[in-house]
Amino acid sequence: MNIESIVSIIGLLGGGGVVGAYFNHLFEKKREIELHFRERKEEQYKKFLEYLIGFFVGWEGPKRKKEFMRELYTHAPLYASSEVIKLSNKFLACFRDKKDLSHGGNSDQLYQKLVLEIRKDMGIWKKGELTEEDIDIQKLNS
Repeated sequence: MNIESIVSIIGLLGGGGVVGAYFNHLFEKKREIELHFRERKEEQYKKFLEYLIGFFVGWEGPKRKKEFMRELYTHAPLYASSEVIKLSNKFLACFRDKKDLSHGGNSDQLYQKLVLEIRKDMGIWKKGELTEEDIDIQKLNS
């Protein structure tokens, strides 16, 4: 093996190290961005559910309902999955159409589906772990 071959091999190894470090940096940056996005999404979903409680007996209030609708129409399109947005609109339709003012039946089922869909979107739901029936909706007496 001559000196030129050794220099070439050392050069390739050094260049490979630089390329490897560059790709490692890109990978770490991507993970950092994904973590930040996930944390932001979690914050948004917490607010989303906090405002949603305004539709339940004992918790109802126009301010929470209005904030839920503002969140749904302004922020949710940026972070929520398509299914979460669709279920949220169906949930609101229960009240708009005055079909389900007592919070029984359809709005409760849609809320249960919505919670599970949010958990799926956050990547914290596994099949068979939590079901709609497990999400028991308790009403407060006024």
